[in-house]
Amino acid sequence: MIVTIGREHGSNGRDIALTLAEQLQYRCYDKEIVDKAAETSNFSKEVLHSYDEKRVAPYIVTMPHFVGLNEGFRLNMQLASAQFQAIRDLADEGNCIFVGRCADYVLRNREDLLRVFIMADEDFRVKTMMKRKDLTEEQAHKLIKQVDKDRASYYKYYTDQVWGEKENFDLCINSGKTGVLGAVQIIKAYIGAISGGGES
Repeated sequence: MIVTIGREHGSNGRDIALTLAEQLQYRCYDKEIVDKAAETSNFSKEVLHSYDEKRVAPYIVTMPHFVGLNEGFRLNMQLASAQFQAIRDLADEGNCIFVGRCADYVLRNREDLLRVFIMADEDFRVKTMMKRKDLTEEQAHKLIKQVDKDRASYYKYYTDQVWGEKENFDLCINSGKTGVLGAVQIIKAYIGAISGGGES
């Protein structure tokens, strides 16, 4: 089984992915996708991490030169292509979990794919980020808004679909209600149901 996990910022999607991977003994790929892309492309880890789940600005200004729209578009495509190919290569190794980075779309034609989206109420996510990064409430609100905006823009740009839209996923979970372990149990039960193995 290949599991992709999209997540709202502060919903503990990464923790859910890591815990699920540990319990299923699957490999989990988050930032590792970027590292893999760097190994097989002409881009450095630093460049790929700088634009991780973000679009390059349409116009790129580099002093003393100005790089126009076509160059910005080309760079976007090259950066995304490197990551998407890394996702496909890793998925071919089987039994793994991908966090974000349009993996649900990139792997959409696989029959062994389970697409999960993790959400939570804003108050829950704000409290999570305040604790995780030692932020004020205002700072947490601002960070969540910006990260989710970047992810939504990135997803729309490369998939022409709406980020978080329920039609794009097999399973949507409110982690503010279930907690990390509850979400993991739901995903495992779903895998068991669709595989006929009775996993719980």
